[in-house]
Amino acid sequence: VRQHLRFEFSLLKVLGALAAAGKVFIAEVGMKKALECGNRKTITDVQWNHGSEQICKVDVKTGRSIKGKSNILERSRIIQDKNLQIRPVKEMDAGRFTCIADGATYEHTLIVVSVSVNPSSDLSTGAEASLECRVTESDQKSTVKWEKPGGLFENSPKVQLSPVEASHGGPWQCHVTNDCACRLFHIFLHLIRHLTRYDLAFAPAGSTNHQPPSGGMTLLGLIWWVWVAVGVGSLVVIILIIVVIVMMRRIRRRKRKLLKMRDAKLPPRTKKYCQCER
Repeated sequence: VRQHLRFEFSLLKVLGALAAAGKVFIAEVGMKKALECGNRKTITDVQWNHGSEQICKVDVKTGRSIKGKSNILERSRIIQDKNLQIRPVKEMDAGRFTCIADGATYEHTLIVVSVSVNPSSDLSTGAEASLECRVTESDQKSTVKWEKPGGLFENSPKVQLSPVEASHGGPWQCHVTNDCACRLFHIFLHLIRHLTRYDLAFAPAGSTNHQPPSGGMTLLGLIWWVWVAVGVGSLVVIILIIVVIVMMRRIRRRKRKLLKMRDAKLPPRTKKYCQCER
């Protein structure tokens, strides 16, 4: 009986030291993410591994740390004496993470999501664009779907908008669902009006081709009334400059005239002669 009890006790001790129930964490590329170790409080030391590579090991009592060879080392740190914070998250970080604290092992899974719009989130109606919610994970068990601004869903990680319509403008949500976790990723599509040639003259390079307004005669990419406005504005500026110059000359002449009149009104000065005895 004693041997049987000892065997059960040792078996429970070994099972307690084996991997405890892990968690599934979902993070976005470029953001920061904290992975919880799993234990309530660390007494002696904590060690984090990414796959088979050690990230770091920290002695809680002394604060002494031993660095590993994982590529996450330069982008991670231990917080709250046990948890691992990664900043920024990269796609290569996806996979299995192991936390060993006080002899107990906790295995976790990190899923990395990248949300993108091609060519950009500023779109014009009639153009073409694609939305992609790319998920990087080790077991490929997650499901991805897009929620449109109207509430409808697209059960695909990639949505092709061809062409872009007015109803596509607004918030799009990427739903990433795992057996143990679920998270939403938001992106907003801005719709702009069709550009005219006048707009393209002031638009950045890389804009798409658009037709000029009907009946509008253009010169060097600008419509005729723009040139008229530029000419009228230039003429007004020239007239103002001429008026200012004429006024300044008149003020100077008046000032010289006033000075002459003031000098003429002054009484003549008496001459002083040198007087002698003769």
